[in-house]
Amino acid sequence: MKKLLFISMIAFLVVSCGNKSENDMKETEEIAEEKTTTFDITVDIKIKKDDDLIIYYKDGSNEWIVEEKAVWNTVKGSGDFQKIVFKLPEDVIPNDFRIDIGRNEYKGQDPIEIRSISLNYLDNSFVVTQEMFATFFRPNQFLRYDDVTKQYSLNKVEENYDPYFEVTPSMYPQLTKLVLNN
Repeated sequence: MKKLLFISMIAFLVVSCGNKSENDMKETEEIAEEKTTTFDITVDIKIKKDDDLIIYYKDGSNEWIVEEKAVWNTVKGSGDFQKIVFKLPEDVIPNDFRIDIGRNEYKGQDPIEIRSISLNYLDNSFVVTQEMFATFFRPNQFLRYDDVTKQYSLNKVEENYDPYFEVTPSMYPQLTKLVLNN
């Protein structure tokens, strides 16, 4: 009888430990799935009318901005700030990028305001606040900044329209640091 009780206890412990180990493995797998290896760019923006935001990036395989190296997000207009997340394709590390507002067609977009832009890769991030924006991004001729309202107006120039922000040379060391510190 004591032998049977001892064997039953050993069997119970083996089964219990086996289940715990299996549960631990599932939790570890779930944590690994949550952690992404994508390079993410989050734009915290107030944009009042529906529009498309596009991140065009260079990753060393392209010298110029090309359609094939773009991530699109359709944005629903709102009077509130919203965070628009761009996940670059898996294992793509940008060495340059720009942020386009709209699809080259003038939609009469109200002025926009950008509160911040966050760059995230693995466990590192770099945040460009509104106060730092001019150091790291330059608007092209289709965007005009108002110091008082902190907003950008989108404008046609000689019937052309292609508003975007390009990174300044100050951004390149930050991109390198973001990637190398992982």
